[in-house]
Amino acid sequence: MAKVQQRKRKAAQRKSVSEAELPQRINYIILIAGIGINILGILIMMSGDALSASAVTVAPVILFIGYCIIIPLGIIYKQKSRPTDETAA
Repeated sequence: MAKVQQRKRKAAQRKSVSEAELPQRINYIILIAGIGINILGILIMMSGDALSASAVTVAPVILFIGYCIIIPLGIIYKQKSRPTDETAA
């Protein structure tokens, strides 16, 4: 039983994370854009009166887009792999 557990540990240690699984530069750019859009939405919401159109409709839509579309896109976006010179030839 102990040998089986040791084999599983060694197999788990051998597995390395490939470059494609790590966050790339584009992921960070998308996340920063999402944070910027959220800050913009908060500033629009703060600038208007309590019953103004910008504070009641525009800002929540901008915040929704930032929180529910752009930030998750930055998390799950995976760039297509480019063929190397060896595989193209």
